[in-house]
Amino acid sequence: MSSVLVADAVDMASRVRDAEHFRPFRQAVSEFVRVLGTVPDEGTGTISSDEARILQALSQDVIDYIEERVCCTPSAADAQALVSSVYEIRRLLEEVNLRRRHYAIARHV
Repeated sequence: MSSVLVADAVDMASRVRDAEHFRPFRQAVSEFVRVLGTVPDEGTGTISSDEARILQALSQDVIDYIEERVCCTPSAADAQALVSSVYEIRRLLEEVNLRRRHYAIARHV
């Protein structure tokens, strides 16, 4: 995985953390999901264990920030969108982990 993707994920997680208002928070969450979604396209055979741990930690931080703010969102639709982002982050992480295992097995066969 390119160091640019890791840097982008770190940047988006920082923006999620630092957003004071709902609109920038929601945009940062969406961008984090987008960046995380590009990881499987990067050729997950190149994702190291350290990079996977970084992505896992950043994702958990973003999920925690979402869970802290979901109760204070301006509308039920906004709250639903944030909750959907949590599920999407978890799905993308699972996809990354499944592909890493697949490539690890394929290399040893």
